[in-house]
Amino acid sequence: MAEFKKCSPPQFRGDADPDVADHWICELEKIFSVLGCSEERKLAYAVYMLTGEAEYWWRGTSQMMIDRGVVVDWVCFKRVFLEKYFPESVRHAREAEFMRLQQGGMLVTEYAIRFEHLARFYTQAISEAWKCRKFAEGLKYDLRRVVVPMAIIEFPALVEKAKVVERLESVSKPAKAVGGLAGSKSGGGAQRKPYDRPQPQQGGPATRKPIDTARSGGQSGVATIRCYRCGGPHFIRDCPHTESKCFRCGQMGHVSTSCPAGA
Repeated sequence: MAEFKKCSPPQFRGDADPDVADHWICELEKIFSVLGCSEERKLAYAVYMLTGEAEYWWRGTSQMMIDRGVVVDWVCFKRVFLEKYFPESVRHAREAEFMRLQQGGMLVTEYAIRFEHLARFYTQAISEAWKCRKFAEGLKYDLRRVVVPMAIIEFPALVEKAKVVERLESVSKPAKAVGGLAGSKSGGGAQRKPYDRPQPQQGGPATRKPIDTARSGGQSGVATIRCYRCGGPHFIRDCPHTESKCFRCGQMGHVSTSCPAGA
């Protein structure tokens, strides 16, 4: 018992969480393996670590089995304990979770730990090659597209390779983002907007500038207003003349295309 206590075995109080019960059994079996315990010692040590509601449960259950003539040993204890605290319904749920497990938002290390934990509940025999394929297919796409073609069939090597690819991806993505941002700024300074809405001037609403209908001498300069009817410095709607003015001879009453002086 002294050697057993030195291993700091956990107590079990009858927790409703099935994962706590599963973890307790796993921890005890790990200690039993190190100490090389006999079946009788395993049972004695396990019962010793029960406390609270779990201890009361085992007292009643073990007595009923003894009364029925059942041999109560470690194998019997483990079977009855798991039926009580880790029933088949929970085991089936863990198996289903394992079959649909994906990396999602987990890191590769977290994904591998969860994968290994749930794989224990898979009822079929698992080869290492199948285990590797299942793990690789659940990786994120950026990792899967690199790792799957490698066809790694040793699970520790596969996990390590996935970690390496994950580190490389985490380094390259920020670099690409910075490079893309710098490229968009180079060569043209600030980005130009496709259309700038004219802003009103201070002190009053925006006014429409008159359209330059004629430029003297072909030179560019300040836009001028020119009436198409008489040639005066106003819009045609404001023209005082009712007849058109010829721009060839300057006379009213006809246009330049029908000017008698043009012959």
